[in-house]
Amino acid sequence: MPKITAPTVAEHRASQREALIIAGENILRSGGLAKFSPTSVSERAGIARSSFYDYFPSKDDLLVSIAISAMERWDAEIEEELHAVEPGTAELQAFVAATMRMTADGEHEIAAIVREADLTPSKVDELMALHDALFRPVIRVLTGLGMDSSQTSIILIHGVLNAGVQLVAHGVDHEQVAADVFRLLTQGLIT
Repeated sequence: MPKITAPTVAEHRASQREALIIAGENILRSGGLAKFSPTSVSERAGIARSSFYDYFPSKDDLLVSIAISAMERWDAEIEEELHAVEPGTAELQAFVAATMRMTADGEHEIAAIVREADLTPSKVDELMALHDALFRPVIRVLTGLGMDSSQTSIILIHGVLNAGVQLVAHGVDHEQVAADVFRLLTQGLIT
């Protein structure tokens, strides 16, 4: 029986699982999908390759767990940024600015890499459900402003935000993109 490195078996398992997630994320950031495999992740985590499957049934399951972990961190950071912001347009502006800054800081990198993976449809559905939850702040802002928060509006706002994310990911200054996205969302193209 392997030596347990935590006070309880449950804590040991949680620690080992987290080590695999961290190792996997580090490999994705440094080498992309080409370097990502159960073997490389296990080696990086210092865990026997055969133990990988005790924590994740497949490589796809680990990829989804990495993406979920990244999205949860993203969500927590956004919520922290918005915590003390006045509701309304100030909150929308803070949301847009935080989104673009976090993208510039590389926080969106994992999502872009995982998007390239050929995940099974059920795994894609799992990720999309969580990704949709990241729009709670936008829905809250729209509702607070008494504006339309229908699915169509959310998809259109997502499109504008995603275009901003792409610009920042390709090197455009995140502050300028945030200002442009905010202006487009609040004033439209013709002002």
